[in-house]
Amino acid sequence: MNSFLQNDTDAEMDRYQEANEFAAAAFDPMAEKVQKLRYNSTTRKNDIVLPMQAGGFFKIGEADLPQPDVMDAAPEKPLDMRVQDVKDYNAEFDNKLSYAERRANLEAAGMDREAIMAAGIIPPEQGPMQAEGTVQPTRPDISENEITDILANGGGLLGRELDPSLREEGFIQLTEFLLQNAVEGRRQELVEQGFTNDQQIEMQLQSEMRELRTIAETLADGVFGYRNIGGIGVGDFMTAGVMDIQEGYRMYMGSINDDGSSNSNTERVLGLVVMAAGVAEATGVGYGIGKLIKASVPKLRAGLTAVGNRLNQPGEMPTTSSFGVGEFAPGQVPQKLETPDLPGRISTRLPTAKASTEDPLSGNLIVGLQEMKADPKLYEFNVNLTKDYPNMRVALNASTDETAEQFITHVKDNLLYLHDKVPEQTRLRSQKWYDGARAITDNWQAEYGVPDTSIAGALAALSPQKDWYQNVSLAQRTLDVVVKKKDFQFSSEMAVTFDNIPALNKPAYQEMRKLLDGKSYAEISHPDPKVENGLKAMFVRLYDQSYNKPDYAVVGPEGDFLDLALTQSGAPKKAAWGSLNEIGKAVASIEANGNVDIISPLMGERHKVRNFYNNIYNPNSSLGDVTIDTHAVAAGLLRPLSGKALEVDHNFKNMSVKGRGTTKGSAVSGVSGNYGLYAEAYRRAAQERGIQPRQMQSITWEAARGLFTDTFKSNDNNVAEINQIWQGYKNGEIDISETRRLVDERAGGINPPTWE
Repeated sequence: MNSFLQNDTDAEMDRYQEANEFAAAAFDPMAEKVQKLRYNSTTRKNDIVLPMQAGGFFKIGEADLPQPDVMDAAPEKPLDMRVQDVKDYNAEFDNKLSYAERRANLEAAGMDREAIMAAGIIPPEQGPMQAEGTVQPTRPDISENEITDILANGGGLLGRELDPSLREEGFIQLTEFLLQNAVEGRRQELVEQGFTNDQQIEMQLQSEMRELRTIAETLADGVFGYRNIGGIGVGDFMTAGVMDIQEGYRMYMGSINDDGSSNSNTERVLGLVVMAAGVAEATGVGYGIGKLIKASVPKLRAGLTAVGNRLNQPGEMPTTSSFGVGEFAPGQVPQKLETPDLPGRISTRLPTAKASTEDPLSGNLIVGLQEMKADPKLYEFNVNLTKDYPNMRVALNASTDETAEQFITHVKDNLLYLHDKVPEQTRLRSQKWYDGARAITDNWQAEYGVPDTSIAGALAALSPQKDWYQNVSLAQRTLDVVVKKKDFQFSSEMAVTFDNIPALNKPAYQEMRKLLDGKSYAEISHPDPKVENGLKAMFVRLYDQSYNKPDYAVVGPEGDFLDLALTQSGAPKKAAWGSLNEIGKAVASIEANGNVDIISPLMGERHKVRNFYNNIYNPNSSLGDVTIDTHAVAAGLLRPLSGKALEVDHNFKNMSVKGRGTTKGSAVSGVSGNYGLYAEAYRRAAQERGIQPRQMQSITWEAARGLFTDTFKSNDNNVAEINQIWQGYKNGEIDISETRRLVDERAGGINPPTWE
């Protein structure tokens, strides 16, 4: 219990304090005016409970069930008459009662279970035969005592049904789902409380985010039992939340609608949500969040109703429903429960032309195949460049659409090949890279007091040509100076460091350096914002290289920091700063204090950086954001490509080698290069494996790095030999399966990740 009291919310403290007072009062059940009898399906007695001011009820004793007069007078009453008694008694109930509450009331009144089931009012627990051979679906049950034992001992309501990997995935996804629904509910509450300024609302939400996440994790753990948090402490008091838990459990396990029809896609997801809300109400932990969660259920049901035609179409069920909740089979957790898109998302295209009709600050623009097709000339030119790749067999007289489909299918199939070669246990972890990035963001938000959008912006701005471990280290170094060292004055040691960095030995930089003399970071200013950001970027780099060690840690997929990253010789790797322009964008993002209208333009026009920001900020977005970097291109083409490779150039529209030409881009649409083709391929591959595009990218990104190591692809002979294998495929000398086998053999197979 203590671990949850640390949340220190008024509602929880009041409930626990009042429960303690009730326990100390030593009530005499016979002397109290009983406010409510609650039937206990395990003991088959009525629990005597008293209402608590802070909500819920406190159990003070038990009472035997009264036997109804009709049973005493006519113990052999025929079944059809007993059934009529049940129906008559049931007619007095509130129509809003759940099946569990309805059955409990009937049994508390002395109605026998045979008559209750035969009445057809509620689905039977064991699925017995009903009138004239009609079989009602099975409705599994979970008793109040089971619920009490499970929660009090730190187990999970579904722990007994799932293997560890499914519990882990379910815990993570349900946590995010509950958190984002709670955030949206809390935002509405703030509006109703009189908050009118959007920035004030977001600041208030940010201040509560850590507590909301902790509670969401607690409730998800109560359902899945992944981390065995324990200590919830049900004790002797119960609330109506137990009914929600029982009903949610039935919805999840039995997938039965109120009308008796089956809809697993709807009820399994909602069952998880209802169970979590029940845990909140039954234990008092996160009671306020429980209310917000329950308030979201009608909205989810409305969404399902709106897409009912699609969900109920014949044939195989789609991998993901239209409203963004993952489908999953009986006995499994969802592969994804996509969360509502948050207000900090940025468009992954940035139209800049005056002729553009799209708003880049709307946050809704995406890049993909259809967005490329919107500009026919760009589409045709960029797609046709892929014909020259050794991967692509020549298709005579193929249209642009046919060529695009050939390329997308080829990339998709290579991704599936890589995905399936990765051991399952590695896949389960490597798909969590962006969940880990979000966890790092949350931790830094708490440590530095900087909004999550600003942190995501800093990470994305510093990402070009950096591996993730280095990227994280550079972002933290930047945050440390901007927030914690802002009053540090430019020093002689920093001046010496400047003189020893060859890349800064340029006249323009010399002039900038002089402007730092005698100033702290906080005192740096300039009329031109770009110059000011450049000065601050220089200060950050010089401070870091003067006073911090250059080594950095390996980062695990879950966002934890592991051992130092090492070179092949075993020496610590050294973090290398990018350009002052990149550092300046990170600085400006941090100082934007979460303002997305400032952060979005800072991310530039490159699709990769903009998608990367979104994947960090909201890993479970329903919009399919996917980060296509150098390794992602290498994975899609199954070739050892560096940042200067022609195909990588075509993805980004970099023109990294002058004179060889590259893909086109459009300032009107904001589309650049062949990024949309790769994004489409990743989305299709992800759909075939029932995961999100960003998860497919994470898994295959790690696989490509393990197959084509830096050492391997830095050898020109290795690159040439892999290309030659693919040329044999292009010439029709070998089929695709043999090509992939030879590539894998020549590269030496996929090495395990450094974090394993």
